[in-house]
Amino acid sequence: MIRAGTLLLVSVVVVLGAGVALAADPVAVITEIHPAGGEVLVKTAEDAEWKAPKPLLALRPGDAVRVTGRGRLVLVLTGGRGSQTVTQTNSPFTVGRAGEGGTERSRSVVSTVTAFLAGQQRERTYVSLAVRSARPQPPVIIGPRETAILNGRPVFEWTGPSQGRYRIKLHGPQGIVWQQDDLPIAPVSYPTSAPALSPGTKYHWELEAPKAPTQQADFEVVNTGDDRRIRSALESLTSQQASGYPASTLVVMRAGFLLQEGLADEARRELVAAIKKQDEATLQQLLGRVYERIGLKHLAGDAFERAEALAAGSDR
Repeated sequence: MIRAGTLLLVSVVVVLGAGVALAADPVAVITEIHPAGGEVLVKTAEDAEWKAPKPLLALRPGDAVRVTGRGRLVLVLTGGRGSQTVTQTNSPFTVGRAGEGGTERSRSVVSTVTAFLAGQQRERTYVSLAVRSARPQPPVIIGPRETAILNGRPVFEWTGPSQGRYRIKLHGPQGIVWQQDDLPIAPVSYPTSAPALSPGTKYHWELEAPKAPTQQADFEVVNTGDDRRIRSALESLTSQQASGYPASTLVVMRAGFLLQEGLADEARRELVAAIKKQDEATLQQLLGRVYERIGLKHLAGDAFERAEALAAGSDR
């Protein structure tokens, strides 16, 4: 009878222990995947098989990473505890704790943004490429669109027929603020000669093109206090302040922080600039999240498909 009770108690402990393990909070998030002709795989603590990782995948204690050839994977540990690069040399790598990295200020910001990024890898749907390619492509506002922006001069961007000419109208609380006609399809910086935009104020802009419906979008300039706080946090996410983090990972964290703060257009421009230098799966994954946030589902689908191809080692 005592033996049966002991066995029952052990069974309960084992089951409860397994439940705790399954419920463990993420301790790391994948910020870079570079197959580079090799192979990059992950295996969770409760999974029996190695699988290809997805960008921004959250990892828990006991999860492992395996890399072959010239492949490379970068993960950032939660709590501002630094980053870990996994190559064939230190593979397989089991996720655990690491030493702190960067200044105290950067650790605080990194801790917050890493927790945010760990929640960005989830199921999503998008229109297939075949369906998107069959649709006409009217002018579409890219940014700023349903977002906050930092103080300064916004950059107006859109897509549409390259042979078209466009007109921009910017409206503020008191009416029209600025207008520019006969524009080619190219980013337009708000000119220094135009009235300065007011912090804490909402604006509305319109894009007009011949034989096309007028496109409209809103944005808000953050107040002065938030502007200072955000710029200070971004400064802490630089190679000088956050030492030990790879350049592409810092871009991911900066863009994640901006998206978390509601500055989707600022995040988009950070990601697009980085992708032009070196395309990478996580950059595309987060860019897809940005496009989702501002309602551009088709562009989100393009970014997600690109992220999957890059993570799998396919450069289509």
